[in-house]
Amino acid sequence: MTEEVENRGGKRPGAGRKKGSFIGDAPKTGRIVIACTKDEETLIKEKAKSAGVSVSRFIVDSILGS
Repeated sequence: MTEEVENRGGKRPGAGRKKGSFIGDAPKTGRIVIACTKDEETLIKEKAKSAGVSVSRFIVDSILGS
């Protein structure tokens, strides 16, 4: 009796989500969590979308004046 080997699943080289995000050569590893109302969240998301940037980038730029 020959055993058939299934070739599905398992870890493949290069598979999966890459670690971290980068700005240039600098890895983005810091995290800050904020609490806000649903209305504030909606407004922040709308402003970020209008500015054409991510919510994270919008908040960092707004606070640091970039």
